[in-house]
Amino acid sequence: MSTKVIDPNAQGQIQFIQSHLMALETGHYKISVKQTIKLADVDEAFSTQLAFVVQGNRFELTQPEIHAVFPPAGSLGDHSHVLPHVALKSSTLPWERLAQPDTQKAPWLALILIHEGEKLLRTIPREKILEAPLHDAQDNELTQAQKDQLWQHLLSNRIGWVKEADDDAMLVEPSNRKSAQLEGEFAGLETQVEVILAESENTKLIPLSKLQRSYTGPIKWPGVDVEIGQQVDDNVAVIDVPKALLSKILPTTEDLEYLAHVRQVTGDAENTEPLSVVISNRLPKPEGMSTAYLVSLENRYSKGKFNDQNATDDEYIRLVTLKSWSFSCTNPEQNFTGLLKNLNKDTLRLPTQDNPTQDDPDVVSSLAKGYRAFPHYLRQGGKTFSWYHSPLSPGENPTSLALSQLAIRSVDQLIAYNPNTGLFDISYAAAWQLGQLLALQDKQFATRLFNWKRTNAQKLAKDNQQALYPHLFAQTERNAAALEFPEEIQAWFERLGLLYGVPFNYLVPDEQMLPPESIRFFCLDWFWVESLLDGAFSIGRVQDADAQQDSRHNPLTGEAKHISGCLIRSDVVAGWPDLQIDGSESSIAGEQPMNQTQKLRVLRCDRLAEDVSICLFDGAIRTVDISLKPEGLHFGFNTDNTINLWRELRKLDGTEMNNWKVHLTPVEDTQLPMIDYGSVVNITNLANGIKEELKAKEQSINDFTAAQFALQMIQGVEKVRFSMATSEEDTQS
Repeated sequence: MSTKVIDPNAQGQIQFIQSHLMALETGHYKISVKQTIKLADVDEAFSTQLAFVVQGNRFELTQPEIHAVFPPAGSLGDHSHVLPHVALKSSTLPWERLAQPDTQKAPWLALILIHEGEKLLRTIPREKILEAPLHDAQDNELTQAQKDQLWQHLLSNRIGWVKEADDDAMLVEPSNRKSAQLEGEFAGLETQVEVILAESENTKLIPLSKLQRSYTGPIKWPGVDVEIGQQVDDNVAVIDVPKALLSKILPTTEDLEYLAHVRQVTGDAENTEPLSVVISNRLPKPEGMSTAYLVSLENRYSKGKFNDQNATDDEYIRLVTLKSWSFSCTNPEQNFTGLLKNLNKDTLRLPTQDNPTQDDPDVVSSLAKGYRAFPHYLRQGGKTFSWYHSPLSPGENPTSLALSQLAIRSVDQLIAYNPNTGLFDISYAAAWQLGQLLALQDKQFATRLFNWKRTNAQKLAKDNQQALYPHLFAQTERNAAALEFPEEIQAWFERLGLLYGVPFNYLVPDEQMLPPESIRFFCLDWFWVESLLDGAFSIGRVQDADAQQDSRHNPLTGEAKHISGCLIRSDVVAGWPDLQIDGSESSIAGEQPMNQTQKLRVLRCDRLAEDVSICLFDGAIRTVDISLKPEGLHFGFNTDNTINLWRELRKLDGTEMNNWKVHLTPVEDTQLPMIDYGSVVNITNLANGIKEELKAKEQSINDFTAAQFALQMIQGVEKVRFSMATSEEDTQS
């Protein structure tokens, strides 16, 4: 069963589908074919068999198989009212195996959330201590016998730093140890031992052979069979969760049916491949860190209940984990919208001084154009200060020069002198010199370019000889085709033209131009870029004839390009790596959507550093929209930044209704409890509450599935707009 979100102004539609089941369940199959041929009175039978195995992922997911996660890994934002999810590129994966053998509705994958402060079990093999270089107070390395004694000391009842288990020893958290210090000859080794114990992480890699048998000690594990294609020495990632914690956060089989669905985006331009989405049943910890684990629940349920092998509350349940990531929650000012709305906005230039009218007008004018003064050591040994500006200009550059009209042999030809100020402008000279250095740095490129130029020069000389002495050459030689510019060299220049490889200090010559939490808009100074390209093209340009030949046969010449863009330096770049940045030449105000025809072509959009992003557009931008990509669509609740959480419901066609609400925290005694320990949402009760509310609004559904649940829980991607039409930003969801 599926449902769609329909918006007449949207470029596409999102279709939610309950599940994608495989035609054949995982297992072994055999095909038998029999054919009988009658010849006269004799019947002759022929038969054959073909055996095959249907098998999907079981213990591991590679990064390409994961489309996206939300909240993003390592992000810092206001996520405390959203349900984390992971989107998988395989639309059938959650249903390729079974959580409970007798039902195909409950997917075998679940996303559990562990809050900061909730301890998972860490284990350590005895060999870690035996192989570690430990030293006593006299700096003598401990012998193997002493390390054996140390291990027993750590296990002893009066010390209690580790406990024996079925396999590796279990680490005891410092707060639960019998003694904070070691004793006797091992006194003073606490720091060295702590370093070794700290190497043990929550997620452990263990050989598949160790998972074949069941564990009945303090770590519970039912055991698994090794399937075809799996090797006993394959490493499997596992976590050990305290039974007391797992029993509170693990979804029931009824919950699991709502926590996985298929999402597909369709539109006029293209249809994307369907994705499967697995949702968590727990809200992240406010003002703290949370870690999401995509775990396998294959055959772990029986009669609707998780089989914990009669574990006690102080014992542990082992789970296979296929993916994990962490993120943090913070106050609303540090969320996606809050960070963008508080950005410092300007063009790329040094900040205006308090009293600029008291300064030299030429200096004020230069600073407004994005210049910055740098020490300049002259060729004759003298010292001065010269102006430099980056290719990211605060406005359109009036330069009408074109390098195709020049014959640049030396960088000095591009140094400009202002007799009124007595200062040089070294901007274009620096660009030309940089282009030459970047070309020489890439030996393979420089060799290819030089060889092409040499071959072209040889061909030109031969053509001249043919023109002077046509009777000496055959007709085929005289009609030789022109030498084409190699594609790999052309591609290198195209990337350089978009400033790939240009050092950051050439783009932003002073940190004050791009302070933390700022956005800077610019136009690309195309003559600066042409200087850069010509510097790279100058390989092999020595004599005047070489310069003249380059000016006549430069395949890079053409009309000046009008490119604009923006630079962002903010935690929003680090916290949300997959930003969607759209630009338009139109001034679009309010919540009017940016149509596809209004959008400028994005030439480049990537990160220059962890918190710095650049975006270049083919045209002059007047409106910029910054949002998350479609995978940023997430599931969660409405909030007023208090403990109150509710869900605004939609009609079955996806239309939102402001007065249709289901409260997560009951406001009436008759409402179902929908939130339990540690922000765990009772998914089944929530689904029933949504269904009852829809029924009351005459939107009843005979079979309320994961598709309808996803439709009701989906939240739009936030968008912040910067437009020249208004001095304020408009935020859309």
